Amino acid sequence: MGTTTPILRGQVAEARCSDCQVGQFCLAAGSDEETLRKLDELLHVDGSVDSGEYVARRGDAFKGVMAVRSGCFKSYRVDREGREQVRRFHFPGELIGLDAVSMGVYQDSTVALQKGATCAIDYRQLLELSCCASGLQQQLFRLFSGQLAAQQLHAGEFSAEERIAAFIVDISARLASRGWDGDQFELAMSRGDIGNHLGLATETVSRVFSRLRSAGVLTVRRKHIVITDRASLESMAESILTA
Repeated sequence: MGTTTPILRGQVAEARCSDCQVGQFCLAAGSDEETLRKLDELLHVDGSVDSGEYVARRGDAFKGVMAVRSGCFKSYRVDREGREQVRRFHFPGELIGLDAVSMGVYQDSTVALQKGATCAIDYRQLLELSCCASGLQQQLFRLFSGQLAAQQLHAGEFSAEERIAAFIVDISARLASRGWDGDQFELAMSRGDIGNHLGLATETVSRVFSRLRSAGVLTVRRKHIVITDRASLESMAESILTA
C-alpha cells in the first residue's frame, strides 16, 4: 500500500511562492523569476489555521483572495431557513474568496476542516501584476475555471452513485495533478458535508460508499479511501464529468 497523500495534512510551508511546495500548482505556475519576486512581495502568510477556524465569513468586506498552502477548507452558505449548502472544498494550491470578486463582499463563509495554512493576496494588486505577466494571467483563468467546473458535481439529474463517483474522481484528479497519490487519500470532510455538497442525504452517502466497497470499486475505512477499480469508478462518473 502506498503512502497516504500529505495534501490533507496541515503542515505550514515556506513563506514564499518560489519556495512553496504547492507554488507550482497555485499562482506561481508558469511564472518567470521576476513575476515570482513580485508575487512574494504581494502575499502575506497568515500562518497556521486551526480546525474550525474561519478565514472568511459571508457578508464581510472583500479584503483579497487566499491561497491554500496546506489543509482542507470548505466554503458554504446558509439560506433563509437556516439550511447549510456546501459550495466547495479547497485543497492546497487553490484559491479562497473568488466568490467575492464581483460583489465586493464574501458570498460564502469558509472554515478549516483541519489544521492548515493560507496566504492572503491583495486582489487588485494581483490583477495589475497579471496584466503584464501572461503566465500569471493564464493561471488565474485556470483557477477560475476550476471553481466553475466543480459546480457540475451538484447540477443536473444524476444518481447518487454518479455524483459520489464523480466526487471521488474529482478529488483523485486534483491530488494527482499536484504529484500526490490519487489512488488513496484521507477525506477531511464528513459524510454529512459530502452529502450536503452533492445534494444527498448523509445516509445515502454512507449507503453508496458501502455499495461501492461491496462491488470492489473502493476500499473504505472511515475517511480513508482507496480506489481499487478505477475503470468502473470513472465509468460511473462519466455522465457528470463530460456534461
